[in-house]
Amino acid sequence: MAFEFILPDIGEGVVEAEIGKWFVKEGDLVHEDQPLVEVMTDKATVTIPSPRRGRVKKLHYAEGEVARVKAPLLEIELSEGDDRRAAAPPSLESSPPPAEPAPRPRTLATPAVRAMARTLGVELGAVRGSGPGGRVMKGDLSSLHDGQGEEGADPARPAQPLPAEGDEVVPLRGLRRLVAERMARSKRTAAHFTFVEQVDVTELVKVKERIAAAALPGGVKVTFMPFIVKATVAALKRHPWLNATLDEARGEVRLRREYHIGMASATDQGLLVPVLRHADRLSILDLAREVGRLKADSKAGRARPKDLGGSTFTVTSLGREGGLFATPIINHPEVAILGVHRIRPTPVVREGQIVARDVLHISLSLDHRVLDGQAGAAFAYTLIAYLEDPNRIFMELA
Repeated sequence: MAFEFILPDIGEGVVEAEIGKWFVKEGDLVHEDQPLVEVMTDKATVTIPSPRRGRVKKLHYAEGEVARVKAPLLEIELSEGDDRRAAAPPSLESSPPPAEPAPRPRTLATPAVRAMARTLGVELGAVRGSGPGGRVMKGDLSSLHDGQGEEGADPARPAQPLPAEGDEVVPLRGLRRLVAERMARSKRTAAHFTFVEQVDVTELVKVKERIAAAALPGGVKVTFMPFIVKATVAALKRHPWLNATLDEARGEVRLRREYHIGMASATDQGLLVPVLRHADRLSILDLAREVGRLKADSKAGRARPKDLGGSTFTVTSLGREGGLFATPIINHPEVAILGVHRIRPTPVVREGQIVARDVLHISLSLDHRVLDGQAGAAFAYTLIAYLEDPNRIFMELA
């Protein structure tokens, strides 16, 4: 007896998910709770287990294709004695009753691209995709919407180089593909400009070392990030236009009254931005615990949907590999992002003498559609004042 397993409700309003990786193939024997497939949405990557034991009869999607919630994912030939045909499929958030299967999508596109197509009133099947395997990208829709579709396409688009023997072909899919699309969207829409300055963090290094030593016996690892986040929140309170998001469709800038600080984190699959919720309400030690938890979950691939998305401002840091400075790309729809780079001993002039100090470079990218250079510089120097005198962080903040 065959059991048709549908894509369960993943929650958070998600209606589609990309098939990232199958852990089984047709003909495989599976048992209950065995991982079947990894799916990726705009919010998170989730592994779905098998609800039955039996043999995989048919996979309805290939890796990289997009399935709709409540559409059939695969068929399992049930083992003898397992005939629970009326049971509802498992859900990661709730267990809604099964619905009629939705038709299988024919055009390759991500959930975000499909939503954009619906907004623009574009039929995806009529768009020639420029992505891998003919996948429709947001740039394809933007060109079509701007009157530059098939008729106005650039005939001089450079051809892809011919494959050579020994080349390794890696499909651009999953989190890496999603990151690529988000970065491209940010660069296409936001008018980036970057402000760079250096910070004398000699006193901050001393304070951090003392607090880290005191917290270590309690199992808390204290890095510089909690101090940077606290200083950032203090500066955002004095410069609220940087703690904002831009809604292009409505032509509105929303000044946020909450402080949810995104923390760009590199993983093997790509860049994730877990969020420190209500960072203004957390102590240095609370932030240290949350930073540690979010980084560990992100690197292990177990980041939860509620830990991702909804940030109001983002900080990105490469730590010891941070280099001198860089130009970070804004985390859309935010209007600014702070890049924090490597701290290194640097000769500086103090009271007419050349001395070695611990110096940190920061780079602040802003959306020039919303913020002028003076606003960015004012925020940066307020932030620098907190970082150079860390006692102010404790005096002024909770």
